[in-house]
Amino acid sequence: MSAFCRKVIEYMFENKLNQFISSFYELYQRYSHLEEEDFFREWFRRSIIRDLIYYFPPSTLINSFQEFESSKGHLLRTYIKTYWSFCKNPRKHPVRIEEAMKFFELEELDEESLKASYRKLVRRFHPDRAGRSKENHLQMVKINYYYQILRRYLSDKNNKALQTR
Repeated sequence: MSAFCRKVIEYMFENKLNQFISSFYELYQRYSHLEEEDFFREWFRRSIIRDLIYYFPPSTLINSFQEFESSKGHLLRTYIKTYWSFCKNPRKHPVRIEEAMKFFELEELDEESLKASYRKLVRRFHPDRAGRSKENHLQMVKINYYYQILRRYLSDKNNKALQTR
């Protein structure tokens, strides 16, 4: 049972990691009052345990979660620390829409061209394809950071256009 529980935890971890990467900017805004470890505990640990407590005995869940966390928990912590540093110190990483567009080599900003450029860069720098180096990891952080900024800008722009109708 504990092997199955660990597989379920790994699956949930992958989903949470993908959710974090795709919406870290919004998560930071919501949880900015927390330090990285507190965010990890609140957003990641509690949600997984809360979801699985109904399906597994507590002792199995806790043991499986501790095994998993000791082997893979550092990965999410690294992501949180890196992405939080981008959000905590905006003067260190100033973002202008033009700068983000230049990063993605976009002359005009629309959702389709942004997604295409994003996918192209992810294929080029993703650690599963390009190797697990610090440079690739940092490049992926920049890619996701700029992508979030432009997505947010497009969303805000679309919402304002709907409100003026």
